[in-house]
Amino acid sequence: MGSEKEYAKARTLFEDSNSNNYYVLLSRTNQAYSRIENAFNNPFKILLLTGAPGTGKSYVLRRFYNDHLSEYNMFLYPSATFGNEALFEIHKKTFGAKLMVKDMEAVLEVFRSKVQAPIYILLDEAQLYTEERLEWIRMLSNEGIFRFVVVVHRVGQEDLLAKEHFKTRTFEVVEFSPIDRTEISRFIETKLLLGDLSKLADRFSRRNYECIYALTHGNLRDLNRVMHRTFDLLDYIEQTKPANLPAKMTNKILEMAALELGMVNG
Repeated sequence: MGSEKEYAKARTLFEDSNSNNYYVLLSRTNQAYSRIENAFNNPFKILLLTGAPGTGKSYVLRRFYNDHLSEYNMFLYPSATFGNEALFEIHKKTFGAKLMVKDMEAVLEVFRSKVQAPIYILLDEAQLYTEERLEWIRMLSNEGIFRFVVVVHRVGQEDLLAKEHFKTRTFEVVEFSPIDRTEISRFIETKLLLGDLSKLADRFSRRNYECIYALTHGNLRDLNRVMHRTFDLLDYIEQTKPANLPAKMTNKILEMAALELGMVNG
């Protein structure tokens, strides 16, 4: 039987966090990660990461940022937050001084006169930017000063517009797809092992992993949500009705977690 601390710790392993402590790179996400690393060894204007939500784009982007921040002058902007003011922030962090000009052409001229190595700007949720903002980003990419890694989630027309806008200017397009059943088991087991919770990892069966795949369809975001809620339920059961705590993981608990998250119908 697990302890309250074990279930609470297991829950935190599957939280949506910017922390780099418990990242797991699977075969598909690892290939994408390697392609990003390779791209950084070559000149490019825009590197486009695209695919359906939950396929690991933001996850890989954050991992790359945390892993290589000491090597490159990089700035990460989630949720369409990159705008004019960002250039002032970038200048201050890069050169240690505030920009004293406001006109955008004058701002760019300051960067042109100072920049010795590329400044890498990582943009998540790019499908949320307006057409005007996308054009501004395209213009900046032509300066030779800024290089962009752009995440576009495939959610509908916004994705099509953004991808069409960038496709002729990209060095490479990295496509992400859902993970398979084998990768789901590896993802969960590796996370638990990283958290020193190997005993909890041993409680999952093949039937459990098949159930998780059926519930999440290989979507990493949904997988994290289901596992987070599953360990939350186990923690609650142990604290309130410890006699009902299962010795092994059960599909009933997994399905209950998915039901509470609105991922399945009751």
